[in-house]
Amino acid sequence: MLLTTSRPACEFLAHPRPDRSEGRLATDVVQYALLGLISARPEGAHGYQLKIEFDALYGDFWSLNYGQLYRTLDRLERAGLVQCTEEVQSGRPSRKVYRITASGQQSLDDWLLLPPTDEPRPLRDDLSVKLLFLTEPRREETLALVRSQRAIYLHHLARLTKRRTVLEESGQDMFVTRLLLLQADMRVRADLAWLDLVEKELLQRTDGKKPVASRPTFSKHR
Repeated sequence: MLLTTSRPACEFLAHPRPDRSEGRLATDVVQYALLGLISARPEGAHGYQLKIEFDALYGDFWSLNYGQLYRTLDRLERAGLVQCTEEVQSGRPSRKVYRITASGQQSLDDWLLLPPTDEPRPLRDDLSVKLLFLTEPRREETLALVRSQRAIYLHHLARLTKRRTVLEESGQDMFVTRLLLLQADMRVRADLAWLDLVEKELLQRTDGKKPVASRPTFSKHR
């Protein structure tokens, strides 16, 4: 893809700023992710195809249902960033096919070259918020939440490990996909290490010991 910066990015997909909510930041990134997937298919892409490809690449970061997918595609079309046409299918209902426009390609190119912000962003993990309000007498409930969260993360880690194994065995040169899966793996392991630390310190408080923060390790969970 040729990246250019000959004109400003489209105002509809405004670039993320530190004063936005995390939900809006995620929405912006999802819109650009869909633009990127559509741009990779000059022949066009339909909704089901985009959903499959989105889940394969970004499913460990964002959950995107079909309602959200088509609402986002409608916004992109209204903004002139994608063009939608009806494709007639023999014996089946017509389907919408999306192609990126010149304006959409320019907006995507500008966003790709935009330096990332160095401002801190709000925590996305609801457990982090719950920990702020769970009081001392509810320590058992807190431990149950931590262990439940760990089980979810371990399930994610197992899925990632399986997907990485399948990718490696396929022999395909999917450089970016491999890096994305590796990033997801590292993030899950970091979260697991933090959960281990939270549980350890909660148990130390239960035993009447003074909590001592230790440096987490990232190789425990496999």
